[in-house]
Amino acid sequence: MAVPRHNVNLTSDELRWMASTLSGRGDDARGRALFESALCDYLGVAHVRAVDSGRVALHLALDGLGLSPGDRVVLPRYCFYSLAHVIEGLCLEPIWAPVDPATLALDPARLGPLVDGAKAVILIHPFGQVGPLRAIREISDAAGIPLIEDGSQATGGALGSDKVGALGTVGVFSMVSGKNLQTFGGGFVSTNDDDLIRRVDARLEEAEPVPAARVKAAMYSGAMRWFLTTPLGYGGLMHPLTLGLQTLAPRQLEAMFHEERAAYDPKRSLHRLSDAQGHLGCLDLEQLDRRNQIRRNHALRLIDGLRGLSKITLPHFDSAADNTFNALAIRVQDGPRIQRDLRLRGVDTRSDYMSWYGQDRDFAEDVVYLPNHPGLRSADVDMVVRAVRAVLS
Repeated sequence: MAVPRHNVNLTSDELRWMASTLSGRGDDARGRALFESALCDYLGVAHVRAVDSGRVALHLALDGLGLSPGDRVVLPRYCFYSLAHVIEGLCLEPIWAPVDPATLALDPARLGPLVDGAKAVILIHPFGQVGPLRAIREISDAAGIPLIEDGSQATGGALGSDKVGALGTVGVFSMVSGKNLQTFGGGFVSTNDDDLIRRVDARLEEAEPVPAARVKAAMYSGAMRWFLTTPLGYGGLMHPLTLGLQTLAPRQLEAMFHEERAAYDPKRSLHRLSDAQGHLGCLDLEQLDRRNQIRRNHALRLIDGLRGLSKITLPHFDSAADNTFNALAIRVQDGPRIQRDLRLRGVDTRSDYMSWYGQDRDFAEDVVYLPNHPGLRSADVDMVVRAVRAVLS
C-alpha cells in the first residue's frame, strides 16, 4: 500500500462537468456569477470577485486599497513566493515581519514597530491553520491600516462564526489544484468594503473571462491529477515511478515537482474566472465543509499518533478555531533524508514550498508536509504514523 501526499478529490458530478467542458458540451452562462454569489453567502461578505489566479486577486486587492509604488506593505518573512512577486511587480516596498516559530504565522508580539508608516499588513493563514487574526487586527486597526488575509489554504476556516476571508479588510484566495476549494486555476477577492470593490470593478471593467483553450487545458490537467492521485493511478504508476527516480535519477524526481517562480507582470491582461470554472466552483463549494472535516479528523489523528517523538516539531494551532489543515507541516532535521526514507516505506511527502525573505529566520529546521487529504482512510493515517515513527526512532 502506498499513500500519496496529495489527492484531487472530485465527486461524480464534478467529474461529469469536467468531461462535458472538455468535450465542448459544458454550458453555463451564469457559472461565475452564481459562484460569486454562493461565496458571498458562504463567507458572509458583501462582495466577491472571481478572477484567473490568486496573484491577480492580490493585485486587485492592493489596487483596491489605493496603494501606489513605493508604499510599504508588511508581510511574513516566511512567505509563499507568489505574494512576494506581486509586491515586487507592483513596486511596493516589502517589510518582512517575524513569524511565531510555534504557529508559523505573523508574530503579533513583534509586529507593532513594523507597521509604522506601512499602508497594509498581509496575514497568511499558514497551511490552513487560522492565524492570530484578532491580535493582528488590533495592531492594524490601531495603526489605521488595512489587513489583507491570504486564505488560500484556509478556505472554510473560521474563528467562531466569522469565516476566513471576512475577518480582515479584504481576503485573497487561490483555487489551484490542491487547495481546499479548487477550480484548477483561479482566485477571488472577498470584502465588505464598498469603495474597495468599486475600484476592483473599475479594473475589471474590460476584463474578459479566462480563454476557452486555457480552461480546457486546466480541466485536462485537473483530470490527470485526479487520476494520478487515485489508489490505482498512484499505487500503480506514480509511486513506482518516484521510487525508481529516487534511486536512478534523483534530480529528475526533484524537477518533476519544481514550480516555476515567474515574476509578476502588473501590465498583464486581467481575466475573470470562466463560467465553466465557476460552475465547478459551485459544485466544489457544496463539498467544502465535508472535506474540511475529514482533513481535521485526519490531522488530529496524525498529531496524536506522533506525540512524544523527540526529533519532530508538530504543528501548533488555535484549537478554538475551525482549522482546515490543507497541509500537515512538521519540522525536522535533515528533511530530504526523511522524505527519502518515508517514500521507501510507501509514504509520499512534499518539501517546503514557502521561502524565507529578509536577513533572519525564526526557526532552522526543515519543513516537510505529511499526507493529509480527503482521499485518506483511517488505516492510511495510521500507516503514515507508523512510518514516521520508524524513520525518526
